Amino acid sequence: MVTHNGHTPFPEQLSLMAKTLRLMLQHHPWKLVRILLLTGILGVSGGFSILLLIPLLRLLNLQSGDAPDGFALWLQQLAERTGMELSIGNILLLFVLILALNALLRFRKSMTEARYQQTFISDYRRQLFGKVLRAEWSTLHTKSKTNHIQVLTVEVPNLAEYIFYLLRLLTSLVITLAYIAYALAISPLYTLLILATGGILFFLLRKFLAKAFRLGEGYVSSYNHLLKYIDDFWQTVKIAKVHSSEDFYSRKFDQASSSLLDLEYGMQKNYALPRLIYSIAGIAVLALVIYLGFSMGQIPLASLFVLILLFSKIFPQFTGLITDIHMIISNLPSVQMVFRLDDEFRETAVSPAPTGASFSFSREILLDRISFGYPGAEPLFRNFSAVIPCRQITGIMGESGLGKTTLIDLIAGLQKPQDGSISVDGRPLNDDALPSWKNGIGYLPQDNFFIDGTFRENLVWDTAHPIPDEEIWNLLEQVNAAHLVKRYPGGLDAMVVNFPFTFSGGERQRLALARVLLRNPRLLLLDEATSSLDSDNEQQIMEVIAQLKNRVTILFVTHRTSLLPWFDQVIRL
Repeated sequence: MVTHNGHTPFPEQLSLMAKTLRLMLQHHPWKLVRILLLTGILGVSGGFSILLLIPLLRLLNLQSGDAPDGFALWLQQLAERTGMELSIGNILLLFVLILALNALLRFRKSMTEARYQQTFISDYRRQLFGKVLRAEWSTLHTKSKTNHIQVLTVEVPNLAEYIFYLLRLLTSLVITLAYIAYALAISPLYTLLILATGGILFFLLRKFLAKAFRLGEGYVSSYNHLLKYIDDFWQTVKIAKVHSSEDFYSRKFDQASSSLLDLEYGMQKNYALPRLIYSIAGIAVLALVIYLGFSMGQIPLASLFVLILLFSKIFPQFTGLITDIHMIISNLPSVQMVFRLDDEFRETAVSPAPTGASFSFSREILLDRISFGYPGAEPLFRNFSAVIPCRQITGIMGESGLGKTTLIDLIAGLQKPQDGSISVDGRPLNDDALPSWKNGIGYLPQDNFFIDGTFRENLVWDTAHPIPDEEIWNLLEQVNAAHLVKRYPGGLDAMVVNFPFTFSGGERQRLALARVLLRNPRLLLLDEATSSLDSDNEQQIMEVIAQLKNRVTILFVTHRTSLLPWFDQVIRL
């Protein structure tokens, strides 16, 4: 939920952070512990190396005659107790060792964080895709393809970036607290002045954080529009060329692209302006500290020098904290989008790939008084019963909208009857039976699909078992499609792109039929498989199908009465 002024309610922000932290803890928890430990060590060692400058400056007689006090006195007493000589060489050696260790730890931490972030993206993307992949068809077919592509390709990395900035915020907090503790030990008064300035600036600049969410939300929405326009163009590219409507698509693309450009500039400006203000304020406060400390003479010169170094690091840390919070809020819309997709699909166990023979089928499919309807619509079936004999061609005919495709979806297990039952040879088609039942189904829709790839990749597609070339060629001959492949020098290994524009509807349908038959199905579902073919091509396809019924049960959805002579029985809806 987002309020009218663009804010995400604070409880929801906390909820998102809590959910993100749970994901972080689930993903390589020991690696996360290692990152946090390295963060703590870096915070302590970074400030300590600066404090070592105090005794070093004293030993260099930059302020001769001063008795050691504060950290210099503590370090001198520590050296006396341990028997270590507090010389320039020893302090320099310790200083170099701490800085080198600090640099090594930073490198190790950055590599660990990078590996953690990249594996998180990979694992979480795989988890999300698995949930989408295993979702029920009744849920999946109502969702936006563009949204899913955007989440899996863009928004999951943005979620990882959100996590990265959460970790960096924690790092900045630890280091800032360490620097503040060291600064308080030298001068509580000036340190409180720095903290008060940072707090006031944070309060005054809070409007930039609210704006960051609005800009982030607009960016997510505009990117979604851009993806959709690109997808629309590739689906209608031939129409665009025939209609000479390139200008229409160009305008739509330019609108989305310009919107993204404006939002990106706005996000950069909204991100950079607070940094500028913090930098200028930090310089001014630092100059004030130097002036007061020097003119009032309350702090020894060596301590004042180190205090200035600490303050020069504290204010950039404040700036870093603001930056991290800014980026976290900017990525909130992406996090919300990812979690919405995650919540839309329930976690289901991975169904093992069916092994061995598919579902036994030798007599009939029985639909016994089934009822089914889509939410918010009139029921398509009420107490509907039918018998589909094995190894025959059964036609399913009726006017558009009466449920022809829904009926084969029910038989295929994509939809479930709300009442009644479906059984095969007396065995109910329940959840336990569906995996092996689907293993024996071949489905050929009206709108066939092909990927940009070789003939072999397209023909063997999702077939679970290896298929020898001889079997592929034999089937291509059966469906009168071998000549389509042979005209390419590479044969089955020839690379083809844009199949819809390379082959006619009848040619594509014959190739698609070959692909389905290579699965060796026991049940063949044909959904308006010849509706886009002329009478000659339809005749050729039906002759092939008629030869199959001795070993395959065929369900044929069609509105063409010319196919009636090919059917052994007809179910009219």
